[in-house]
Amino acid sequence: MFAGNLLPIVFFLVLMLAGLMLAGWAAQLQAVQYQTLSQLAALDQRRQSVQEVGRALQRMDVDPDILGTIYATMIEDMKQMQALDPTREDLGRHIQEAEAAMRPRSNPATGGSAAVATEQELLVAQRHIQKALQMFADLYRSDKISAGQFENTKNNLRLLGLRVSVNSCFLMAQKAMEQEDTIRAMSLFRRAESLLNVKGIPAPEKQEKLAYIQAERQRVFNESQVGAELLLLAKTD
Repeated sequence: MFAGNLLPIVFFLVLMLAGLMLAGWAAQLQAVQYQTLSQLAALDQRRQSVQEVGRALQRMDVDPDILGTIYATMIEDMKQMQALDPTREDLGRHIQEAEAAMRPRSNPATGGSAAVATEQELLVAQRHIQKALQMFADLYRSDKISAGQFENTKNNLRLLGLRVSVNSCFLMAQKAMEQEDTIRAMSLFRRAESLLNVKGIPAPEKQEKLAYIQAERQRVFNESQVGAELLLLAKTD
């Protein structure tokens, strides 16, 4: 009789143990899924940020080595995402686009002509350069690039930022002169001159751009003198 009463108790305990094991397995599975989703979300957010910065720097004619490192990092992240979520069909296309962006162009530029037309666009461009600097700092801290690579990249991005600012001042000054706003044009030329005196821009490039500023100032002065003389003649008549 005792054995008969014991059997249901054992059976009940086995069921409880099985339930606890199943609940533990489900909780562990849920934790793994949550961790995977969190990792995917973080990688996808970084991919979008890197892609945005890469495209922006590409428009600024950045050093191809810098662009190559940026897109290589993005490809590594996307391959990790593919391993975590093989159902993501868009990742293959994004990888192909990144690989195409890494290929050297036939006529690589040096950043000498990169410019934007408004103060807001210039602010956005400088933010992208700062984000790129932060990305390379993260790569250096994680031992993915050497100290020498990081220092060289810092110098190149800093030079790119100076060039974009100077060239943008020139472009905005030209637009100001087209609108006969000589005060703003002269202010932009002074700003460009100040930037050119910052250490980093190669001497030949610096002298060429300072000569351009002087020539444009002289042209504005001459046009102002002619305009004043014409106005004086008109009043005399």
